Amino acid sequence: MEPLIVLFVVFFLIGAISFLRPTKKMKVVSQIRMAAAKEGFKIGSTNELRKKFKNWNPRVAIYQIKNASELKNLHYLRLENKLELYRPISFKYEKNYQLIDRKISKLPSSILEIIFYQSNIAIVWDEMLGFDELIKIKEAILKI
Repeated sequence: MEPLIVLFVVFFLIGAISFLRPTKKMKVVSQIRMAAAKEGFKIGSTNELRKKFKNWNPRVAIYQIKNASELKNLHYLRLENKLELYRPISFKYEKNYQLIDRKISKLPSSILEIIFYQSNIAIVWDEMLGFDELIKIKEAILKI
């Protein structure tokens, strides 16, 4: 009976230790997030910010970067492979809307949603696309 109890305790400890080891996906995401932080991105969000995004789900991530563009208070949503103005709709009647819309259309298709705030830009994208894709996103945003 004693060897059975010892065996049970050993299996329990092995199981508990294996749960503590990060998965391959967790390791990849961790590396991407560390590199993204070095590039100036803030990773993560508040519940309030998550509620503003229509394409957010637990499989994608929200990254934020400083807004150096002239765009403020705009929300674009990916619909049928194109980023469409979601809010404010009244912006479509501004004289520079066509120019801005062309710039937005040049953003990578990996951006599922983008919101321009006064001080930062928040994007929703799939982290599993990798760090190279994030750099493409950053360079495209900086060109706006």
